[in-house]
Amino acid sequence: MSKYLYGDSVQGIQDFIFQTNKLKEIVGASELVESICTTVFWEVANISKDDSNIILNAAGNIKYLFETEEKCKAFVRIFPKIVMERAPGITISQAVVKLETGELNKSLKNLEVKLRAQRNKQSKPFEMGFMGVDRSRRTGGVAYGHDEDDKLICEATFKKIAIADPKTDSPNKLFQKVSGLENVNKKSLALNIEEITKSGKNSWIAVIHADGNALGSIIQNLGNGLQNRTDDEVKVAFKTFSQKIEAATKAAAQKAFASIQTEHTNKEQEQNNYRYPLRPIILGGDDLTIIIRADLALDFTSTFLRAFEEETEKQFDFLHKQFGINGYEKGITACAGIAFVKESYPLHYAIGLADKLCKDAKKFVKDKIKFPDYDQIPKSSLAFFKVQDSFIEDKLDDLKKRTLKAGSMSFDYGPYLIEPANNGFSNVSELTQKLDILEKEALENDKSKAVSKLRQWISELYKDKTTADFMLDRMSVVNDKFYDELKMNEERKKTTSIIYDVIQLHNLKY
Repeated sequence: MSKYLYGDSVQGIQDFIFQTNKLKEIVGASELVESICTTVFWEVANISKDDSNIILNAAGNIKYLFETEEKCKAFVRIFPKIVMERAPGITISQAVVKLETGELNKSLKNLEVKLRAQRNKQSKPFEMGFMGVDRSRRTGGVAYGHDEDDKLICEATFKKIAIADPKTDSPNKLFQKVSGLENVNKKSLALNIEEITKSGKNSWIAVIHADGNALGSIIQNLGNGLQNRTDDEVKVAFKTFSQKIEAATKAAAQKAFASIQTEHTNKEQEQNNYRYPLRPIILGGDDLTIIIRADLALDFTSTFLRAFEEETEKQFDFLHKQFGINGYEKGITACAGIAFVKESYPLHYAIGLADKLCKDAKKFVKDKIKFPDYDQIPKSSLAFFKVQDSFIEDKLDDLKKRTLKAGSMSFDYGPYLIEPANNGFSNVSELTQKLDILEKEALENDKSKAVSKLRQWISELYKDKTTADFMLDRMSVVNDKFYDELKMNEERKKTTSIIYDVIQLHNLKY
């Protein structure tokens, strides 16, 4: 009897999540998206989460092996409708491949081709409204109910708010996955951006987006290495791979979460006025997107990227041991982008910028930096940018040219490698060393004139290089120790300087 390989891909996730700038609705949307490939899928397919025919159900993708044509048809017919009812605004692409014995590996490739074709087809909106129907002023969707301010909201917004409401028993799966905490007090979870920043010293937040490197090559190599394997072995291999990458990302996120926890939180939690300074938005496969208090972002991201390498090294040993696939004994790496923005900045622009920065870091390490022993795996790196005006640029290069060029001096020093390399490229250690010097100066001198002079030097470079050079000459005499520790004599001779990045990160803490 023939079996049927089913696949689907969730579309419009970012548009659905960042439809508004309200954090409560964003986290509610994230929880709804998280449930589509898990609880909703299990419920509609009438299976358990441990069903042996599940090949993949994470990160907006499902691959499942139906035993009969009837069951497959019934699922295909009803699943999109249920998804759009649970999360209005989300659409899914579906494809099915009839499986012949011994052809699972080939069928998986054919399924991907069909899914790509399906993604190009326009989906009909689930909710329709006539011209005379009231609409939500924020989203433009058909009015469905009222929010706490008695303003009209669409059905999608209504359901996002309902699942994020701390008064309900709705789950907080994403936060639990990132934190590793089994029992999370919902009152400690921020529902407004202001609650994320209130424990800090300013109103800056960071949107972090991280993504694994070389994942496509691993999947391709896995498929090539399984050409002569049985269907059961192929199914186990791909299922194990999807579980391992998810486990590695989750474990790395938990290590990063632990790295930013402070000693004073216990007392504040007891008083019911503490809010965790972060909210995860996406955690699935090798992807992580999170909103966090700005001064914690660099430490969180650096720890996550290092931990991701460590965890994938542990998780991916099965590739060699079980299937003889070599080249990944040291795990894989990831890159990240960090967009620093004010709490009032539109979050959909911030996530777009974080994504561009992540791609910039990926391009950098792919073109220039690689592991010494594994040419197919680039090194981990991160890129960041602090938005200080209201201009929106489509291209990251245009944004950098407009803001990071001061005469003959460029302040476009990144992306930063997580671990130093022997080729002189910028790295996080170099960045943190200089940050430590500024922090020491700020702590020893409450209103550090030396740090202020450094800010003035950067500002003056955009106006008059001669005056800027004079200011550094004076600093070398008046603040000679600080000047020497920062190696400013070397920095002023460079055409690209790290000092601007150091100052920007320092300002987020002081």
